[in-house]
Amino acid sequence: MCSGADNILAFPSNFIDNLLGTSSRQWTQQIEHHEIDIFSHNMIIMPFHSHGQKSLFVVFGAKHIKDYMKRDVGDTRPCILQILPYAKSMQCQTHAYTHACLRLRAWLNALWRTTCCNNDFDSMPFTHRSLPMTRPFGECIEII
Repeated sequence: MCSGADNILAFPSNFIDNLLGTSSRQWTQQIEHHEIDIFSHNMIIMPFHSHGQKSLFVVFGAKHIKDYMKRDVGDTRPCILQILPYAKSMQCQTHAYTHACLRLRAWLNALWRTTCCNNDFDSMPFTHRSLPMTRPFGECIEII
């Protein structure tokens, strides 16, 4: 999916699980250790596995969060896209997806504070309004 595309950062399949089990201090230490600038990418891709179902979270436009409130912004509108390979999901899966999305926003806010706001703890630009989650619905087409 990322082959040949610019400004895309792909994380391993256990990344969101690690977010769910670690603290914001550990998140910032890992990013600093690996010298990754999250906010220089247009797209961040993270596979997720929960209750036997796989999905894909894609964060679009995180680097444009400062420009989101301005009028006539011409860049990508920040959002989280969750791609579910199967249209049906159970209640426990929906809860897991919502919890994962909340942790993604918390992760982005923690990184924002340390990289862009000099650890201003009140700075939290990634909210459900500025970075909404959407799930496109459709049918899985099986190619033979």
